[in-house]
Amino acid sequence: MAMSEFQCYQFKAIDRTLTKGEREQVGSWSSRAQVTANSATFVYHYGDFRQSVHDAVAQYFDVMIYFANWGTRQLLLRLPAQLIDAGAIEQFCLENTWSADCINLEKRGDYYLLDIFFSDEEGDGWWMEEDDFDIDNLGQIREALFQGDYRALYLIWAKFALMIDAESEEIPPPPAVPANMNNLTPALEALIDFFEISQDLVAAAQSVSSDTKKTKIDYGQLLDQLPKEELVQWLQRLLEGEINLQVLLTRHLEQMLPNKEIAPSKALLPAELQELVNKEERNRLDKEAVEAEAAYIKKMKTFEKEETAMWDSVFHNISRATGKSYDLATETLIDLKSLADYQHKEEKFGANMQELYEKYRKRNALIRRWENEGLVKVRG
Repeated sequence: MAMSEFQCYQFKAIDRTLTKGEREQVGSWSSRAQVTANSATFVYHYGDFRQSVHDAVAQYFDVMIYFANWGTRQLLLRLPAQLIDAGAIEQFCLENTWSADCINLEKRGDYYLLDIFFSDEEGDGWWMEEDDFDIDNLGQIREALFQGDYRALYLIWAKFALMIDAESEEIPPPPAVPANMNNLTPALEALIDFFEISQDLVAAAQSVSSDTKKTKIDYGQLLDQLPKEELVQWLQRLLEGEINLQVLLTRHLEQMLPNKEIAPSKALLPAELQELVNKEERNRLDKEAVEAEAAYIKKMKTFEKEETAMWDSVFHNISRATGKSYDLATETLIDLKSLADYQHKEEKFGANMQELYEKYRKRNALIRRWENEGLVKVRG
């Protein structure tokens, strides 16, 4: 049976709530709309969202995520121009000329729209629900950008850069690897999950990322240093309900601190990054193989202690003569076969299975299970 189409558009307003008129306007876009004072969700099993997501975010919201069960993902952020360093963010912008994949920053009046779009052309559809991804966690990336934290952008850039480089396209100079990649926040983990960034790529970035400890800042002491007139101005802006005033004030106060020398971060070309990814993949596979071998040996040691009881359970479950008991007997025999392989007693196990076959050969349902699992030869 063909899998049903699934598309989900989720919008979130962070800086303010929607008015009644705005909620009605957003709700009029579709009969499928689920609208609240600060969010809207549209789910489609056929058809599509007929509005411009860019216009919707620019006019009403601050965050949008879009995902479809054929693999397309989109994160759209509305960023007040005064709160971000547009030049720093533009270092991460990329566009794939072979597809719609992009990291794009667009100026719209006093705001920027940061559009991150990825389409998995090999995605063949899977079951999805509208709560598969957390827009609240992904929305925290916006706050991180206000603080000059570009770890999320680097991970997306790295994924896209390796894809584009594999298609032999030229890309702009790479951005530096941000510090503290080893400290993954819930927002970063949500981003990794949403855009399906490989653990090997994350590990590669972490391997060259520096760790910096943020010094605790005494903002009260810095406030005391402000001239009275300036402090009054900040308080007036607070009383007037200026949006994101905390970010602006915090940034202003931190500018009063003495500058500290920070070691420059390393920038990796796609080829260098791919080499690191390959190295991390080899390390991970080696580690997984060692862990799997240790788990296998531990399991076999347990079976050795329980071998007699396991054979007893086989006969007990066969005697019960139910579908479930036949399944249990077969599962135990599979474990006993693994134990025989581990002990190099395959011949003895084969002889035991032949005796069982001769004894119960008329129980077709049981023998069929054994044949399907390769415990006995398929009858001609």
